[in-house]
Amino acid sequence: MEDRQRIENIFASFREVNQAFHQSMLQLSQQIGITPIQYFVLKIVVEHPRIGLSELSEKIHSVTSTTSGIVDRMVKAGWVSRDRPANNRRSICLTATASGEELRRKLNELRISQLSSSLLRLSEEDEQHMLRVHKQIVNIIQRQREEENHE
Repeated sequence: MEDRQRIENIFASFREVNQAFHQSMLQLSQQIGITPIQYFVLKIVVEHPRIGLSELSEKIHSVTSTTSGIVDRMVKAGWVSRDRPANNRRSICLTATASGEELRRKLNELRISQLSSSLLRLSEEDEQHMLRVHKQIVNIIQRQREEENHE
């Protein structure tokens, strides 16, 4: 098989797995009444209390105006609170509310429950092989990026 076809096969495989995870997450989040991007934002806000809007935008790979709209809807839903620090009135800090933390916990439990019945069908050997190959791919790509940045 030629190199180009090998690369296309790898990309296609990752796309298919990513799409399957996305569809699973979409189905679960719709049951609870939250969008996948709102869940992702909520997860980040829970893990990084008092995160700023621009830092959140970077973490979700979005522009600030789009992130602001997502956060506005989440504030209205009562999942996130927004406040201004006393030392910098121009910035805002985001914190998950108790309701938001409970929603994240509930969705995370549902996700683990649903995916575990599927993913645990892999043998431990296949799982370890997959994780090793994924790590190898990440390391290769990171090394290449570092080499390009130093040129």
